[in-house]
Amino acid sequence: MPIERLLDLTVQSPEPVDLYKRITFPAPSPDRPYVFINMVSTVDGKTVLGEPGGSAKGLGGPTDQVLFRRLQLNADAALIGGNTLRASQVIYPNTLTRIVATRTGDLPLENRFFTDAPERAVIVAPTNLPNDTSKRLRSAARLILTGERDVDWTAALRVVRQELNIHALLCEGGSLMNGQLINSGLADELFLTLTPKLKGGTHLPTIVGGDGFPPGVAQPLELMSVYRDGGEIYLRYRLTPRHAP
Repeated sequence: MPIERLLDLTVQSPEPVDLYKRITFPAPSPDRPYVFINMVSTVDGKTVLGEPGGSAKGLGGPTDQVLFRRLQLNADAALIGGNTLRASQVIYPNTLTRIVATRTGDLPLENRFFTDAPERAVIVAPTNLPNDTSKRLRSAARLILTGERDVDWTAALRVVRQELNIHALLCEGGSLMNGQLINSGLADELFLTLTPKLKGGTHLPTIVGGDGFPPGVAQPLELMSVYRDGGEIYLRYRLTPRHAP
C-alpha cells in the first residue's frame, strides 16, 4: 500500500506499510472496555452515498478496506447498530465477538453476523422489548437487556467488560450510536478515513448523530496521527474531557 506518514505523535509510530497492524491500547477500566470508533466519510462528513439507512459501500478505497480489517484485528469485539446490520451482510473473523444494538428487536437473524459464529453473537436492547421478540433474539444470540426505552450504555458496557471479558471494543457505527457513546463519555478514540468526495444532503447521516451537545459545548479531540494514500486521509484522534463553556 502506498501510504505516506504525514504526522504521528503516538509512541508506536509504525512504518506506513504497517499502519494499524498492531495497536497497543491503554488498559481498560474495570467497568467498561476501551472503546474506539472507526468511521469513513466524505469530506463533508456524510457516511453513505445512497439513501439514509444504507451502507458505507463505495465511500472508501482499497487502502481504507485494508485498514478497516486491521482495526478489527486489534479488537476483542466489534459493535454496530441495527441499521448498519440491516444495510448489508456483516462479516467478521470467527474469533471476534460481535455485538449489535437495537431498540426494536427488528434484526435480520439470517445475516452472517449471527450465522457465522452464533456463540460469539451478542444483542444489546432495552428492557421494554416484547417477550416474543426477546425469545426470538435469544434463539440467535446472547441477549443483554439494559435501560427502559433506550440502551443504557453505561450498564451495557459494564456487562460487556465484566461478563464477556472484552478489553478493546471497536464501534463501527452508525451515527446515532456514535453520538450516544460520545455524549455519555464512553468513547476513547476515533479513527476516521476522509475520502476525497463531497456528497451534500442535509437528510444524510454524518459520523456523529443524535441531539448533539448544548450550545457552546463540543467534544475536544487530540490529534494522534495522520497518514494518506493519494487523496484519502487516515486520521486518529483521542477524545479528551469536555468542559462547560
